[in-house]
Amino acid sequence: MEDFSALRSAERVLLQALNESGVRYMLVGLSAAVLQGANTATRDIDLWLEDVSDLRIGQAVSAAGGIWVSGSFGMRPPQIGGDAVGDRLDIVTHMHGLGAFAEEYAHTLELAIDGVQVRVLRLERIIASKKAAARKKDLAVIPALEEALAAVRSARTQ
Repeated sequence: MEDFSALRSAERVLLQALNESGVRYMLVGLSAAVLQGANTATRDIDLWLEDVSDLRIGQAVSAAGGIWVSGSFGMRPPQIGGDAVGDRLDIVTHMHGLGAFAEEYAHTLELAIDGVQVRVLRLERIIASKKAAARKKDLAVIPALEEALAAVRSARTQ
């Protein structure tokens, strides 16, 4: 029986390379919510990078066998791709209803995923962002996120 892994091999390499090079990032969106116990699912892993112009990002992506496209003058968002890395990693440049990256980063959780330490946006902030975005798909998942948040808060008090 094969061990379950939340990350593909190249994704682990990429996140570890970002960590080793000192690039600040955090996991956000539903991928971050699932890691905190939300009873929902997502196909993507949303990464919010502090500075998408940081050259170390491209180096980390390359180390994982991927391709970094830094975007073009606000017309296209940055992207990570390539056969090795795949297409699950989405780059986030703005979170509706939240503060600047540095402000939100200061209040992240640090979790280990498949042996890689990552910063994760807290459920409270994910909920705030989903409410501010107010897209149908965001509003539909809020009950599951609030249920997970209630469970987390209950566990903290016990």
